[in-house]
Amino acid sequence: MSEHYLLNYVDCTEYELPLDFRNIFGRERETFLEIGFGSGEFLLQKAIENPSSDYLGVELSMISAEKLLRSLSRNYVQNVRALLVDASFALRNILPRDSLSGVYMNFPCPWPKKRHSDRRLNTASSLEKIAKVLKKGGFFQLYSDSEEFVHEMLEEVGHTEFFDDPVLEANPTVGAGTRYEKKWLVMSKDIYRLKCIRIESEINDEEDVVRVSNLWIENIDERSLQKVEGESFSKNEIFVKFMGLYRNMDCKTFLIETLTVDRGFSQRFYINLSRRGNRWLIKLDSQARPFRTKAVKFALRVLSEIIVKEDAGGNRNH
Repeated sequence: MSEHYLLNYVDCTEYELPLDFRNIFGRERETFLEIGFGSGEFLLQKAIENPSSDYLGVELSMISAEKLLRSLSRNYVQNVRALLVDASFALRNILPRDSLSGVYMNFPCPWPKKRHSDRRLNTASSLEKIAKVLKKGGFFQLYSDSEEFVHEMLEEVGHTEFFDDPVLEANPTVGAGTRYEKKWLVMSKDIYRLKCIRIESEINDEEDVVRVSNLWIENIDERSLQKVEGESFSKNEIFVKFMGLYRNMDCKTFLIETLTVDRGFSQRFYINLSRRGNRWLIKLDSQARPFRTKAVKFALRVLSEIIVKEDAGGNRNH
């Protein structure tokens, strides 16, 4: 993406988490979130109509993000920030608790096939994550063309302790205004809106982001290092796999391509192993900026334990 359009983009890896909205908006106002903003029509219109409020959009598609950022630039809109990150991870780790006045979800994919059930957003787990970031009295609003999806979401709302006053409307007079909605209306499809209010109820959800420090070891066992490629490790809900091993000509610097997964959130990056004087430094490579999660910390520790060389007494010196 051209730098010209990045004024409304937030690279969350550059900020201390969870985010402080004052740092990204430069002010403290009511803030709203759209999960999966697509082409961005909804966010753009909301921001133009409500300049005294701030809006966040979470999306995984870089193409969609660029469309939104271009639209914001053309219309001189300054009260929207786009986050290019997995929504579940953002709700768990990036957005502060009790910080949002409203969360919008417009026409999410219902993923009707059974093999895609883990991708559905109408689950109790998704609702709990949404509730975590909402203020008491804040709202969650869903638009969908799938009656089954909306009714399943309504059922899950009834099972939680976090929401009250759910209202389900068929073909509401006020729509979302997205291109998907316009497409469905042209096809004479029914549109459904579900809205509910966050009530005061404690949510205990452990975050994935932790402090990750560089590691030092006295010496490395190069035979063990050569065997690390393809090795995988798991612990509780985290998973690590070392995908590849690369070295420079003098064998004083290595890059270990690494895949980590924290509760379904995957990242791919490089670990840098380099000789510094009489010791070896293990750190995250500066060209890749993964979120510092439990799995990332676990990857560094596991690698250090595999490659550290025993001394004459059979001890492994870190």
